[in-house]
Amino acid sequence: MASDTENMNAAKKATKAKNKQKKRAPPGSSKGTPWTFPKNTLEDALRIARAIEDKNAGNPTPAPDVARALSFNLANDWRFTDLLRSANQYGLVTGSGATATISLTSLGQDVVAPSSPSQRSSALLSAFRSVADFAAVEAHYGSKRIPEDEFFLNTLTRDFNIPRDRVQQFSDVFLKNLIYLRSFGGVALQSSSPTLAPSDELSVASTPSEKIPSPTLAVEPRVREFLDSCFVMMPFGQWFDRYYAEIYVPAIKEAGFEPVRADELFSTGSVVEQIWEQIEKSKILLADLSGKNPNVFYELGLSHAARKPVVFTAADVEDVPFDLRHLRVIVYDIREPEWANRLRSSVADYLRNAAKEPEKSIPHPFRSMAEESGSRSPARKR
Repeated sequence: MASDTENMNAAKKATKAKNKQKKRAPPGSSKGTPWTFPKNTLEDALRIARAIEDKNAGNPTPAPDVARALSFNLANDWRFTDLLRSANQYGLVTGSGATATISLTSLGQDVVAPSSPSQRSSALLSAFRSVADFAAVEAHYGSKRIPEDEFFLNTLTRDFNIPRDRVQQFSDVFLKNLIYLRSFGGVALQSSSPTLAPSDELSVASTPSEKIPSPTLAVEPRVREFLDSCFVMMPFGQWFDRYYAEIYVPAIKEAGFEPVRADELFSTGSVVEQIWEQIEKSKILLADLSGKNPNVFYELGLSHAARKPVVFTAADVEDVPFDLRHLRVIVYDIREPEWANRLRSSVADYLRNAAKEPEKSIPHPFRSMAEESGSRSPARKR
């Protein structure tokens, strides 16, 4: 017969079990379960791999050094550890934790130091598919368009067992990854976010039969080649579109950057928010101040607030504010012979130099803020 002590112990155990049952997470909750997908997008997670490549020539690097390269003060900062975990989940690196030595995988090397654009595109797609949940959802939809939010979220929970309290984050990361991969020509899956109509697609128009160049050009979707982007701030329409396609885009690519202009941003949401996000993501920016366009100057102000290096071009030096003329400015004159070739060459050279010495392309007040921010607090996610 059980003793009183044994009965008391059994009662205590039953009470603990009952309390534990009460605290148990409701159906569909992820409480206590590990994350099966990255909290960060592939583009964000690449910051880890790129820091190793840029700061240590791709050699294994202690986590604290990688954290400092990304402007985090401590390797145990949760934002850095989340980013590092995501880079591991995408198969870009090995080594996790604040004291780990982080190494690039062969897949990570193919992304940050490829031998060809196609190798990078293929590696990015492989990194995306390294996440089993992403690969399964991609395979499920094939080349079909993903449904609107409510139906997509329900499918993720019902068919793929994504916890209800994590499904929105899964959707956000997954769809942003699709947009990023499509820019490199690496995925056929279509989201429900806005895309260009066929009549809007960008391809440089052929010269008319009368051999008079047209200021109008159709737009041709470019396949992205480079990880680092250059955001171009300039007026739209007429000859400016032709300058962008035939002068600025080739020059920026020659300098090793991916050109992006505001009219090429097609995700949902506020235009200003999209521009700000792209400015923050860009390593360098180019601003054509010709005509003193107010939108260009507004975007330029955002760029300086983000402490980004900017190279200026202008058809007239008077279009450049006096206080900015000491920075990198290219003045072009369309009346000069071969002006377009010279401008293209100058833009490529100035961008390369600005990337090597970014502080020389940031006004002094903002340059000081950048130095103080870099020494005190982590940078924003890119």
